[in-house]
Amino acid sequence: MEMQTYANHRHRPRLWSTGALAALIAFGLIGWMTIGAATRLNVALLLMAYATIIAIYTARSFSLRLQDRIIRLEMQTRLARLGREADLANLSLRQIIALRFASDAELPGLIQRAIAEKMTHDQIKRAVTAWQPDHMRT
Repeated sequence: MEMQTYANHRHRPRLWSTGALAALIAFGLIGWMTIGAATRLNVALLLMAYATIIAIYTARSFSLRLQDRIIRLEMQTRLARLGREADLANLSLRQIIALRFASDAELPGLIQRAIAEKMTHDQIKRAVTAWQPDHMRT
């Protein structure tokens, strides 16, 4: 597996993207067909395509929200181990998620910087020097 860094850490799931694109194309085509001939079948297919788009979006948003909750819990445990659990109250969720890439050695200093400088999640990730990869994010 390739060494993970700031430059390549983003995960873009191709299968999800192609499924979402196919559902959008189907919705557009069926919508166009329904405008031309509003049969019961075309209306039913249009509703099915719409339901598919909503299902794909909902499944993806729920899984990302769950991952964010798991990362927050992981960081709570990690910061408690380092005696820095009180810092969580001063950090946004996006900052906490970005801090997961920092090593234990650089985490306390980076937390202080993030709070003092009100760093964005992207600035935090760029500031990490000892990158801790996350190969399990989907």
